[in-house]
Amino acid sequence: MLVEDRDTAIQSSEDVSSLLIRIPKSLTRKQIDVAIERIFAKEMTFERGRQTRNPNRSNARYKLSKPINVETYKMAFDVYEMLLNKERSNVKLSNYVIAKRVGLVVKRKEETLKEQAMTVADERRTISVAVTRKKKMAVDAIRNVAEGKFG
Repeated sequence: MLVEDRDTAIQSSEDVSSLLIRIPKSLTRKQIDVAIERIFAKEMTFERGRQTRNPNRSNARYKLSKPINVETYKMAFDVYEMLLNKERSNVKLSNYVIAKRVGLVVKRKEETLKEQAMTVADERRTISVAVTRKKKMAVDAIRNVAEGKFG
């Protein structure tokens, strides 16, 4: 920031979080660069490398045990919410229908695709298992948060 008046200069010099530098206009660019580097070396410390968020400097009260995929948890909570609504309203919904409503798609491994053609019953069973796993993921996440564990 260029300081152009006396009040701003006084305020900047009294602020401990800022550094006020006076540069005579008669100096060359090289002289200014050398002088600024010397001042920085004396007054400030910089970390080398790419700027990233250092997890050691985090102000978070809890640490994640592993990275999370937000879309996965959203899908798990959508499935959990559908199952809760199903229980409250006493409506009969299969896991297959719940998967279709929340948009859960199960991808098969390449080996499985080559080995056998999946019947309709196999596909429904696979989707039902995926819904059950998503429900378990949501229930575990809720229980862990209640215990103060995240991730």
